[in-house]
Amino acid sequence: MKALAFTLLAACGVNQTQEPAPAPTLPSCVPNRDGEITAAELPIAYGATVGYYASPAGATRTINTGGTTKIWVLSEERADDLVIALGPIELKTQWYAAQFPAGQFVVDGGGGLDGVYHQNDQALWLDGTASHEPAPAGGKTLVRYAQPIAVLRFPVVDGDVYSTLAQIPDGIVAGLPFIGTDTYDIDVSGSGRLDLPYVRFSPVLRVRTHVVRTPAAGGTSLGRRQTQFLFECFGEVARAESRADEPDPDFTIAAYLRRYAL
Repeated sequence: MKALAFTLLAACGVNQTQEPAPAPTLPSCVPNRDGEITAAELPIAYGATVGYYASPAGATRTINTGGTTKIWVLSEERADDLVIALGPIELKTQWYAAQFPAGQFVVDGGGGLDGVYHQNDQALWLDGTASHEPAPAGGKTLVRYAQPIAVLRFPVVDGDVYSTLAQIPDGIVAGLPFIGTDTYDIDVSGSGRLDLPYVRFSPVLRVRTHVVRTPAAGGTSLGRRQTQFLFECFGEVARAESRADEPDPDFTIAAYLRRYAL
Protein backbone atom coordinates (compact mmCIF):
# COMPACT_ATOMS: atom_id res chain seq x y z
CA MET A 1 0.00 0.00 0.00
CA LYS A 2 1.19 3.48 -0.79
CA ALA A 3 -0.03 6.74 0.72
CA LEU A 4 -2.32 8.97 -1.25
CA ALA A 5 -0.61 12.00 -2.73
CA PHE A 6 -2.95 14.45 -4.44
CA THR A 7 -2.48 18.14 -5.01
CA LEU A 8 -4.52 20.34 -7.29
CA LEU A 9 -4.22 23.96 -8.44
CA ALA A 10 -0.98 24.69 -6.55
CA ALA A 11 2.37 25.23 -8.23
CA CYS A 12 4.90 22.43 -8.38
CA GLY A 13 7.93 22.03 -6.15
CA VAL A 14 9.80 19.94 -3.60
CA ASN A 15 7.88 18.82 -0.53
CA GLN A 16 8.68 21.14 2.38
CA THR A 17 5.89 20.17 4.80
CA GLN A 18 7.25 18.51 7.92
CA GLU A 19 6.10 14.95 8.49
CA PRO A 20 5.04 13.82 11.98
CA ALA A 21 7.61 11.87 13.96
CA PRO A 22 5.73 8.63 14.82
CA ALA A 23 5.99 5.80 12.30
CA PRO A 24 2.77 5.73 10.26
CA THR A 25 0.30 2.87 10.45
CA LEU A 26 -0.29 1.69 6.89
CA PRO A 27 -3.79 0.44 6.09
CA SER A 28 -4.10 -2.79 4.16
CA CYS A 29 -5.05 -2.37 0.51
CA VAL A 30 -4.59 -4.89 -2.31
CA PRO A 31 -5.40 -3.84 -5.91
CA ASN A 32 -8.13 -5.97 -7.49
CA ARG A 33 -7.60 -4.39 -10.93
CA ASP A 34 -11.31 -4.14 -11.70
CA GLY A 35 -11.00 -0.84 -13.59
CA GLU A 36 -12.52 1.37 -10.91
CA ILE A 37 -11.17 3.03 -7.77
CA THR A 38 -13.27 3.28 -4.63
CA ALA A 39 -12.61 5.39 -1.54
CA ALA A 40 -11.29 2.27 0.21
CA GLU A 41 -8.75 1.90 -2.59
CA LEU A 42 -7.36 5.37 -1.87
CA PRO A 43 -6.47 4.98 1.83
CA ILE A 44 -5.01 7.93 3.73
CA ALA A 45 -1.87 6.96 5.67
CA TYR A 46 -0.88 9.95 7.80
CA GLY A 47 2.86 10.48 7.94
CA ALA A 48 3.66 8.01 5.14
CA THR A 49 5.42 9.33 2.05
CA VAL A 50 5.83 8.14 -1.51
CA GLY A 51 8.92 8.82 -3.61
CA TYR A 52 8.57 10.49 -7.02
CA TYR A 53 10.92 11.48 -9.81
CA ALA A 54 10.13 15.17 -10.41
CA SER A 55 11.29 17.56 -13.09
CA PRO A 56 13.21 20.55 -11.69
CA ALA A 57 11.87 24.09 -11.67
CA GLY A 58 12.07 25.71 -15.10
CA ALA A 59 12.51 22.45 -17.01
CA THR A 60 9.87 21.27 -19.49
CA ARG A 61 9.19 17.72 -20.64
CA THR A 62 7.78 16.48 -23.94
CA ILE A 63 5.05 13.93 -23.22
CA ASN A 64 2.28 11.95 -24.93
CA THR A 65 -0.68 11.31 -22.64
CA GLY A 66 -3.40 11.48 -25.30
CA GLY A 67 -5.76 8.78 -26.52
CA THR A 68 -8.38 6.87 -24.54
CA THR A 69 -7.36 3.22 -24.11
CA LYS A 70 -3.70 2.52 -24.76
CA ILE A 71 -0.21 2.19 -23.38
CA TRP A 72 1.17 5.44 -22.02
CA VAL A 73 4.97 5.61 -21.87
CA LEU A 74 6.59 7.96 -19.35
CA SER A 75 9.59 5.76 -18.67
CA GLU A 76 12.42 7.92 -20.02
CA GLU A 77 15.07 8.50 -17.37
CA ARG A 78 16.23 12.07 -16.90
CA ALA A 79 19.56 12.94 -15.29
CA ASP A 80 18.19 16.19 -13.88
CA ASP A 81 15.12 14.67 -12.22
CA LEU A 82 14.79 15.24 -8.50
CA VAL A 83 13.63 12.57 -6.09
CA ILE A 84 10.99 14.00 -3.76
CA ALA A 85 8.75 12.57 -1.05
CA LEU A 86 5.06 13.43 -0.82
CA GLY A 87 2.37 12.28 1.56
CA PRO A 88 -0.59 13.36 3.68
CA ILE A 89 -0.29 14.84 7.17
CA GLU A 90 -3.01 15.71 9.63
CA LEU A 91 -4.52 19.15 9.25
CA LYS A 92 -4.62 19.78 12.99
CA THR A 93 -0.85 20.32 13.08
CA GLN A 94 -0.95 23.29 10.66
CA TRP A 95 -1.19 27.01 11.46
CA TYR A 96 -4.33 27.40 9.33
CA ALA A 97 -6.20 24.38 10.74
CA ALA A 98 -8.98 26.44 12.36
CA GLN A 99 -9.82 28.00 8.98
CA PHE A 100 -10.87 24.65 7.47
CA PRO A 101 -13.40 23.03 9.82
CA ALA A 102 -14.23 20.22 7.37
CA GLY A 103 -10.59 19.50 6.49
CA GLN A 104 -8.84 16.29 7.51
CA PHE A 105 -5.41 16.24 5.91
CA VAL A 106 -2.86 18.27 3.98
CA VAL A 107 -0.68 17.42 0.99
CA ASP A 108 2.20 19.60 -0.14
CA GLY A 109 1.23 21.45 -3.31
CA GLY A 110 4.67 22.84 -4.07
CA GLY A 111 5.61 26.46 -4.47
CA GLY A 112 5.22 26.98 -0.73
CA LEU A 113 1.54 25.96 -0.75
CA ASP A 114 -0.48 23.15 0.84
CA GLY A 115 -3.71 21.64 -0.42
CA VAL A 116 -6.31 20.99 2.30
CA TYR A 117 -8.55 17.95 1.77
CA HIS A 118 -11.06 15.61 3.32
CA GLN A 119 -12.33 12.30 2.02
CA ASN A 120 -15.45 10.20 2.47
CA ASP A 121 -17.16 7.41 0.54
CA GLN A 122 -18.55 9.91 -1.97
CA ALA A 123 -15.50 11.92 -2.97
CA LEU A 124 -12.08 13.38 -2.33
CA TRP A 125 -12.89 16.99 -1.41
CA LEU A 126 -10.63 20.02 -1.76
CA ASP A 127 -11.33 22.61 0.95
CA GLY A 128 -8.77 25.16 -0.22
CA THR A 129 -5.08 26.04 -0.19
CA ALA A 130 -2.73 27.81 2.19
CA SER A 131 0.93 28.72 2.44
CA HIS A 132 3.18 26.46 4.49
CA GLU A 133 4.09 29.30 6.80
CA PRO A 134 1.87 32.05 8.26
CA ALA A 135 4.22 34.81 7.11
CA PRO A 136 6.35 33.68 4.13
CA ALA A 137 8.62 36.12 2.33
CA GLY A 138 6.34 36.21 -0.72
CA GLY A 139 3.22 36.90 1.31
CA LYS A 140 0.64 34.64 2.95
CA THR A 141 -1.86 32.64 0.91
CA LEU A 142 -5.15 31.47 2.41
CA VAL A 143 -7.84 30.40 -0.05
CA ARG A 144 -10.97 28.91 1.57
CA TYR A 145 -13.71 27.72 -0.72
CA ALA A 146 -17.23 28.65 0.35
CA GLN A 147 -18.06 24.95 -0.13
CA PRO A 148 -15.50 22.15 -0.56
CA ILE A 149 -15.40 20.76 -4.08
CA ALA A 150 -15.14 17.16 -5.27
CA VAL A 151 -11.89 16.72 -7.17
CA LEU A 152 -12.43 12.95 -7.41
CA ARG A 153 -15.84 11.28 -7.23
CA PHE A 154 -16.00 7.67 -6.09
CA PRO A 155 -15.91 5.25 -7.61
CA VAL A 156 -13.47 6.71 -10.13
CA VAL A 157 -14.46 5.13 -13.45
CA ASP A 158 -13.59 5.74 -17.08
CA GLY A 159 -16.08 8.10 -18.72
CA ASP A 160 -16.97 10.20 -15.68
CA VAL A 161 -17.17 13.95 -16.45
CA TYR A 162 -18.11 16.81 -14.12
CA SER A 163 -17.63 20.53 -13.54
CA THR A 164 -17.61 22.57 -10.33
CA LEU A 165 -17.53 26.29 -9.60
CA ALA A 166 -15.74 27.09 -6.32
CA GLN A 167 -16.48 30.46 -4.75
CA ILE A 168 -13.61 32.32 -3.02
CA PRO A 169 -15.39 34.98 -0.91
CA ASP A 170 -12.45 36.30 1.12
CA GLY A 171 -9.15 34.85 -0.04
CA ILE A 172 -5.58 36.03 0.36
CA VAL A 173 -3.12 35.23 -2.44
CA ALA A 174 0.55 36.13 -2.01
CA GLY A 175 -0.38 38.64 0.68
CA LEU A 176 -3.08 40.39 -1.38
CA PRO A 177 -6.88 40.17 -0.95
CA PHE A 178 -8.64 38.02 -3.55
CA ILE A 179 -12.33 37.51 -4.28
CA GLY A 180 -13.34 35.35 -7.21
CA THR A 181 -13.88 31.80 -8.40
CA ASP A 182 -12.03 28.65 -9.37
CA THR A 183 -13.73 26.62 -12.10
CA TYR A 184 -12.86 22.91 -12.25
CA ASP A 185 -13.57 20.78 -15.32
CA ILE A 186 -12.65 17.16 -14.62
CA ASP A 187 -12.90 14.08 -16.82
CA VAL A 188 -11.83 10.49 -16.34
CA SER A 189 -10.94 9.77 -19.93
CA GLY A 190 -9.02 6.61 -20.55
CA SER A 191 -7.78 3.38 -19.04
CA GLY A 192 -4.70 1.40 -19.94
CA ARG A 193 -1.11 0.58 -19.04
CA LEU A 194 1.36 3.16 -17.77
CA ASP A 195 5.09 2.54 -18.18
CA LEU A 196 7.33 4.37 -15.71
CA PRO A 197 11.04 3.95 -14.92
CA TYR A 198 11.47 0.35 -13.64
CA VAL A 199 7.75 -0.32 -13.13
CA ARG A 200 4.43 -0.69 -14.99
CA PHE A 201 0.89 -0.12 -13.69
CA SER A 202 -2.21 -1.63 -15.29
CA PRO A 203 -4.98 -0.69 -15.47
CA VAL A 204 -4.48 2.98 -14.63
CA LEU A 205 -7.19 5.62 -14.95
CA ARG A 206 -6.34 8.92 -16.60
CA VAL A 207 -7.87 11.98 -14.92
CA ARG A 208 -7.67 15.35 -16.67
CA THR A 209 -8.34 18.54 -14.69
CA HIS A 210 -8.66 22.07 -16.06
CA VAL A 211 -8.72 24.84 -13.44
CA VAL A 212 -9.45 28.48 -14.26
CA ARG A 213 -9.11 31.15 -11.56
CA THR A 214 -11.15 34.29 -12.24
CA PRO A 215 -11.16 37.49 -10.13
CA ALA A 216 -14.59 38.91 -9.29
CA ALA A 217 -13.83 42.43 -10.50
CA GLY A 218 -11.40 43.08 -13.32
CA GLY A 219 -8.11 41.33 -13.71
CA THR A 220 -7.20 38.39 -15.90
CA SER A 221 -8.28 34.77 -15.58
CA LEU A 222 -5.55 32.15 -15.37
CA GLY A 223 -6.00 28.55 -16.47
CA ARG A 224 -3.90 25.44 -15.96
CA ARG A 225 -4.32 21.82 -16.98
CA GLN A 226 -3.25 18.67 -15.20
CA THR A 227 -3.21 15.01 -16.21
CA GLN A 228 -3.01 12.39 -13.47
CA PHE A 229 -2.71 8.62 -13.67
CA LEU A 230 -4.25 6.75 -10.74
CA PHE A 231 -3.82 3.15 -9.66
CA GLU A 232 -5.74 1.27 -6.99
CA CYS A 233 -4.19 1.50 -3.49
CA PHE A 234 -1.27 3.60 -4.78
CA GLY A 235 -3.21 6.73 -5.67
CA GLU A 236 -1.37 9.04 -8.04
CA VAL A 237 1.47 7.27 -9.87
CA ALA A 238 2.15 10.06 -12.39
CA ARG A 239 1.19 13.67 -12.98
CA ALA A 240 1.85 16.20 -15.74
CA GLU A 241 1.03 19.90 -15.38
CA SER A 242 0.68 22.27 -18.32
CA ARG A 243 1.99 25.73 -18.93
CA ALA A 244 -0.38 28.60 -18.16
CA ASP A 245 -3.48 28.91 -20.35
CA GLU A 246 -2.77 25.74 -22.32
CA PRO A 247 -5.64 25.18 -24.82
CA ASP A 248 -5.06 21.45 -25.51
CA PRO A 249 -6.39 18.96 -22.92
CA ASP A 250 -3.84 16.47 -24.25
CA PHE A 251 -0.96 18.91 -24.04
CA THR A 252 2.46 17.64 -25.12
CA ILE A 253 4.72 20.08 -23.25
CA ALA A 254 4.64 19.65 -19.48
CA ALA A 255 5.81 22.48 -17.26
CA TYR A 256 6.11 19.88 -14.49
CA LEU A 257 6.22 16.10 -14.56
CA ARG A 258 6.44 13.69 -11.66
CA ARG A 259 6.39 9.90 -11.69
CA TYR A 260 6.30 7.20 -9.06
CA ALA A 261 9.83 6.21 -8.05
CA LEU A 262 10.26 2.50 -7.36
